Amino acid sequence: MLSHIGVIHWGQIMHEGIYIAASGAFKQEHKLDVISNNLANLGTTGFKRDGLAFKELIPPFTETAQLSANLNPQPGAFQPDPKVSYVGVTELYTDVTNGTLRQTGNALDLALDGKGFFVVDSKEGQRFTRNGNFQLSGDGTLITHEGFKVLGQDGKPIKVDSQEGIISINQKGGISVSNGKQSTPVGDLQLVSFDDPKKLAKEGNGVFKIADPSVKKSPTQEVSVQQGFLETSNVNSIEEMTDMIATMRAFEAYQKIIQSIDEADEQAVNAIGRLA
Repeated sequence: MLSHIGVIHWGQIMHEGIYIAASGAFKQEHKLDVISNNLANLGTTGFKRDGLAFKELIPPFTETAQLSANLNPQPGAFQPDPKVSYVGVTELYTDVTNGTLRQTGNALDLALDGKGFFVVDSKEGQRFTRNGNFQLSGDGTLITHEGFKVLGQDGKPIKVDSQEGIISINQKGGISVSNGKQSTPVGDLQLVSFDDPKKLAKEGNGVFKIADPSVKKSPTQEVSVQQGFLETSNVNSIEEMTDMIATMRAFEAYQKIIQSIDEADEQAVNAIGRLA
């Protein structure tokens, strides 16, 4: 009888340790995915790197805690120790710091120096981007490479007749066409900012959307438009590679812990079985 109780108690301790190590391993795997995505977008114009924030998750696990901290595996198959903490993810955040500006000489390549976004019109509604690699459609509408129309301050798509002269865009986003004798204004870019741009949700290719209804946009004066430039990704390849190596080592360490606990569990069961 005592041997049977000993096996159950020891087994529960071992399983608890495996769940603790597994929760950490899952988080490191998630972090590797984030780092890999950052490196894959090293050359994407206007891309903003992502990062993860970890926290301790202490039982008892409420439904809210499970969802917000993203604990894996779910602790439904065992009784968690209230004195033990696990690993949770509190936030997947976007680093919105500026990338460097690369000169292209293209009149329709625009970079933003400072805080702000261009406003574009997609089929799903307004979207926001810092990727100013624009072009003109067949009817002269200023669009992104995805075909989204670039909006002006009046909320309407901007149209430019490039055949009438040279396109000039000043630092405030004013667009004009000059034929050498006179300059004709054709519109002003809509430039907006957000109190907390980290709450914007990514949609790919440097495009963001408002996912939180509490997030409000407002016109910004804290940004200047640089014509003939593009903003590069703000991913630092050396830092990301260093972080990837550290994360892989942490993941491997959790794997070794799980393997060691499993081997110790097997040895304990065999030893207690022989005593019985």
